[in-house]
Amino acid sequence: MLANGATGPPDRRTFEIAIFCALVVEADAVIALFDEIWDQDGQFMKAHGDNNSYTIGLMCQHRVVLAHMPRIGKVSASTVAANLRFTFPHIRLGLLVGICGVVPLTQAKREILLGDVIITTHVIQSDFGMLYPHIFARNNLLRDNPARPSEEIACFLSKLQEKAVQSKLRDRMRTNLRTISSSPDFALSTYPGVEEDKVFEAAYIHKHDTKACATGICSDDDVCPEALEMSCTELGCDLGKLVPRTRIQQMAETGSSLMYHSPEIHFGGMLSDDQVIKSALHRDLIAQKEGVIAFEMEGAGLSETIPTMVVKGSSDYADSHKNKRWQPYAAATAAACKASSGRISG
Repeated sequence: MLANGATGPPDRRTFEIAIFCALVVEADAVIALFDEIWDQDGQFMKAHGDNNSYTIGLMCQHRVVLAHMPRIGKVSASTVAANLRFTFPHIRLGLLVGICGVVPLTQAKREILLGDVIITTHVIQSDFGMLYPHIFARNNLLRDNPARPSEEIACFLSKLQEKAVQSKLRDRMRTNLRTISSSPDFALSTYPGVEEDKVFEAAYIHKHDTKACATGICSDDDVCPEALEMSCTELGCDLGKLVPRTRIQQMAETGSSLMYHSPEIHFGGMLSDDQVIKSALHRDLIAQKEGVIAFEMEGAGLSETIPTMVVKGSSDYADSHKNKRWQPYAAATAAACKASSGRISG
């Protein structure tokens, strides 16, 4: 898709593909899969007023610019995309690559596990819509945004969903994952293990037992600040509240190891919001109402400026039990999937 056929550092006006990452862990995983990285010499002098930082090089025979966002959120994404346009005026495709929260069971009854990859078919901006006396109606960015994904992206997404293409995509993704995890610098990017993939009942909140809370705050209606910073192990979260899942059981029975774990790829809508969702009840309500399968924070900001495809690895279940343990692996699976899709002709 958008092949450039470049073998050396070209003029910045010839770049057509931009990758965006909001977190260092996301950018590190992407950079690990660059085939070649070019220094920012005179050919890559930024345009006046462009405050962005870039990594520039070759990936899957495409000239690619990676834009490093200074912070998470739609405003940061929009600003970085606008600045990038000054320096790289002919960008036709934006790829937002990183991590996201997910719905553990979609409306189609498909299980999503941590480390699985979500490729968005459409982005819904949480505060983009119309406020009526009785309801707030959100707009669908794919349909209503003037900068919605191009016809080329829509066609490419359709191709990626073909069974034969998905099989190739998963095979190449596994190869790319091995490339990342084999590096000593990415020791934390290996699969954490099936026993670490836990999803609790939606109503079960991450908090102290009422009698064990030193502050006396933890109750059915409130959670103390200390509990918010503690892990499930430290809190002693009740494993009896775990939701049984078929894929987890199958992996446990077959002895799925770190080496042979193979993430699934899911296609669906994402909600783009400046709030980090850490409530399973809200997660499920939003998913049911909006038909989304994942939650992220930058897609809507990029889509305002550049036609964008979002590729994100599942790092948590958007509930109160979320932590950062899965972020390196989820970032690696997203980067591996992006690099794999780049080898599939549009």
